[in-house]
Amino acid sequence: MNSSFPYPPMPPGVDEHVIAPSAAFKKEVVKVAGAIAFFGLVYVTLMAAAVGLAVLCGYAGVALVLLKPGFFTLMLGLGLVGLGLMVLFFLLKFIFKRSKTDRSGMLEITEAEQPELFSFVRKITQETQTPFPKKIYLSDEVNAAVFYDSSFWSMFLPVKKNLVIGLGLVNSVNITEFKAILAHEFGHFSQRSMKLGSYVYNVNKAIHNMLYDNEGYGKTLQKWSEISGYFALFSALTVKIVQGIQWVLQKAYVVINKPYMSLSRQMEFHADSVAAFVTGSEPLISSLRRIEAADICYSQLFNQYNAWLQENLKADNMYPQHRELMHRFSTDFNIPMAHGLLQVNAQSLARFSQSRLVIKDQWASHPSTDDREAHLLTLNIPTVLIHDSAWVLFQDAEGLQQQMTNKIYDRATFEQAPETLNLAAFTQRIATEVNKRSLDKTYQGFYDDRILKAFELEVAESLAGVLPNFSFEDLFTEANCKLPEKISQLERDLNTTKQLLQGEHDIKTFDFDGQKFSIKEASMVQAILEKELEEAQAQLDRLDKEVYQFFVQQAASEEQKTALTTAYRHLFAATDAAEEDTKRYQSIYEILHPIFRSDMPVEKAKAIIAEVNEQEKPLKERLRNLLQEPDYARCLTADQQHKLKAYCEKEQAYFTEAGFDNEAISCLTEAMNIFVNTVWEKCFQLKKEMLAFQITLLPTRQEEQVTRLTV
Repeated sequence: MNSSFPYPPMPPGVDEHVIAPSAAFKKEVVKVAGAIAFFGLVYVTLMAAAVGLAVLCGYAGVALVLLKPGFFTLMLGLGLVGLGLMVLFFLLKFIFKRSKTDRSGMLEITEAEQPELFSFVRKITQETQTPFPKKIYLSDEVNAAVFYDSSFWSMFLPVKKNLVIGLGLVNSVNITEFKAILAHEFGHFSQRSMKLGSYVYNVNKAIHNMLYDNEGYGKTLQKWSEISGYFALFSALTVKIVQGIQWVLQKAYVVINKPYMSLSRQMEFHADSVAAFVTGSEPLISSLRRIEAADICYSQLFNQYNAWLQENLKADNMYPQHRELMHRFSTDFNIPMAHGLLQVNAQSLARFSQSRLVIKDQWASHPSTDDREAHLLTLNIPTVLIHDSAWVLFQDAEGLQQQMTNKIYDRATFEQAPETLNLAAFTQRIATEVNKRSLDKTYQGFYDDRILKAFELEVAESLAGVLPNFSFEDLFTEANCKLPEKISQLERDLNTTKQLLQGEHDIKTFDFDGQKFSIKEASMVQAILEKELEEAQAQLDRLDKEVYQFFVQQAASEEQKTALTTAYRHLFAATDAAEEDTKRYQSIYEILHPIFRSDMPVEKAKAIIAEVNEQEKPLKERLRNLLQEPDYARCLTADQQHKLKAYCEKEQAYFTEAGFDNEAISCLTEAMNIFVNTVWEKCFQLKKEMLAFQITLLPTRQEEQVTRLTV
C-alpha cells in the first residue's frame, strides 16, 4: 500500500455478522425469486403461444399457396408467415439489445496517471472482498457509482464493473467519508445473493424493451406494410397482437417490480453495512447528509452558469467555485463549517422539508436518508476519522478540475468567445447577483418568495392612528416571519393529500402528525389542512396590514407617508397586471400545446395557428406598451429588448404549406417567456424598493442616515 497519503483504518474487532444478509434481506430475496419465476412462466407461455402462432401461420400460408397457386394467395401466404415471424421477433428482440452507458461526460483515468487513487481503491476492494473495477472514470457530479454495459447475456456471464467518481463528490467529503462511499458502492457486489438484483434488473429491462423501446420494431413493421396493401393488413393485425402481449407484460411488470424495489432498499442497507464494517458508522452518515447540501450547491452553480451562457461567461474551474457556494450555504442557513466542510445533520436540512405527511413509497429504490442513518446508528461501529480532503488522493487535482470543467463546456454553445471567470471574479459576481435577488435581511425572510396580497390602503391608513403602538419586534417575531413558509408547506401537504384521494400514490396507509391513517381517511386530513391553511392565510393578511399601519405610524412627515402608500399602490397594481399577463401567456401556451405532442391534420393545424394569431394581437399591443414603461424596460437586458421589439414588429407565418415553421414558433415562445418572466421581475424590483424605503422609516435607520450625512 502506498504510504504517501493517509488511509482510514478498518474498525478493529467488528463481528462479521454485520455484513451477513439480514432476515429482511432474505425475505425480500424469496419474494424476488418468486417474481422472477412468475415472469419466467409468463414469458414461456407467451413464447409458446408465439411459436404456435408462427407455426400455424407458416403452415396456413404454405397450404394456401399450394392449394391455389396465384399472386393473391402468394401475398396472403407471405403475409401470414410474416405475421407469425414478427410476433415471435417481438418477444425475442430484447436478447439482441445491448445497453451501453453514455461515457461522453466522463474522463477515463489510469493507474499511471493516478497511482495513489488506484492504490486507495484497491485497498477498499480487498477489505470489502470485491473485484477491482475494470476501469475508473471521473465525472463532474456529486456522486459515485459502479456501472457496467449489459445485455441479456449479462445474467449468465461474468461482467466486470466500472467505477465512476464524481469530482463534485470529491469536493464535498474528507478521505474517510470518501472511503465509506466507495465501500458502499462495492458493497452491492460483496454477496452472491446480490446477483439476484442483477437478474431482476435485466428482466425489467427486457419488459421495458418490449413495452417502450419499439421504435426500430415499429419502423420495420411500417416498411413491411408499405411493400403492399396485402402486407399492410397483416401488419395491422401484428400490432393488435403485440398490444395484447404488452397488456400482459404491463401486469407482469407490477408483480415483478414492487418486490424488486423492496429488495433494492434492503440492498442499500446491506451496502451501508459493508461501508460501516470497513470505516465505521459515522463517515457514511455525515457524507450522506453533506452530499444533499453539496448537490444543492452544485445545481445552483450549474444553473447559474447556464444563465450566464447568454452573457458569454464560463468558469475557469467549477470546483473552487462550488466550494465557495458551500461556504455561502453555511452562512445563509447557519450551518457550521469544520475542516473546510459543511457539518450537516438531519436538523440542518429539515427546514427544506417540513411536511407533516409521511408516505412510504413502495416504488422507491432507496430508503430515506433518515432510515439509512437509523440503520447505521444501530450498527454503532466506532470510527477513526481522518479529516484530510479526498483531493489528497489525486495527482494534479487542479488540472483534473480544469479538464472536467472544459469537458462540461464541450456541450455548451457561445455566441462569441466567452469571458472566463476565476474564483475572485465569480465570488464578486455571485455576491452582486445574490444581493440583486435578496430583500433586506432585517425582515428575516418574511417577504421572501411570496406575492404581497393587495388590501385597501386607504382603510388601513385611516385606522393606523387608532391602533395600539406596535414595535418592530412585536410584528417580526420568529413565528410571524415563518408564517409564509408554514403556508407554503400547508399548500404542499394539501396538494399531496388531494393526490392520495385521486389514487396517484399506490399505498394503503400514510402518516400525518405521527398518526397512521388509511387512504380512505385522507379526506379527514384534507379538511384539517384546509382549515389550518385558511386560518394561517387570514393571519398573514392581517399581519401584512398591521406592518403597513406600523410604518405609516413611523413616517415622520406626510411626504414620507404618501411615498410609502404610493410604493404599495404601485406594487399592488403591478401584481394585478402580472397575474393578468400570466393568464394571457398560459392561454396562448394551451392553444399551442397540441403541436408539440403529435402530428395532426392540416385543417386542425391551421385552426390552432388562426387562434394563436387572434390571441397575439392583444399580446403584442401589451408588449409595446410595456416596452415604453421604465419599470419594465430596466428589467430587460439589451438582448431581451431587441428580441421583444423584433417580435412585436414582425408578422410571422407559423404554418405554411411545408408545415409548421419551427423557427418562428421558437421566436414566439421565447418572446412569451421573456414577457412573463419580466412582468414578475418588475414586481420583485418594486417590492424590493418598497421594502427598502419602508425600513428607512424606522427611527434607528433615520438616525443612521443622519449620522452618515454628518460624517
